[in-house]
Amino acid sequence: MELITPLNKKVSMFATNQELYAQLTDKEIIDIKLCKLDEYAQDLLHLTEKTNGELSMASSSKYNNIQEILLELNKLNK
Repeated sequence: MELITPLNKKVSMFATNQELYAQLTDKEIIDIKLCKLDEYAQDLLHLTEKTNGELSMASSSKYNNIQEILLELNKLNK
C-alpha cells in the first residue's frame, strides 16, 4: 500500500525540473505544477492562521481566490 500516490508514473516524485521536461508532455507538467501550486497555497494559508486556529479574513479570502483559479486551470487543462 502506497501512502503517497505519485502524480505521474513516468518520473520520480523527487524528479528535477530538467527531468520533468525531458520525460513528460506539457500537459503532464502542467498537472504537476498545478498540484505543487495548490500545496504551496495550502502551506501559506496555514502559516497565516491566528494563534487560536482561526484564519484571518484576508488570508481566507486570498486562499479562496487561489483555489478558484486552480480549479479553473485544472478544468482548462483537461
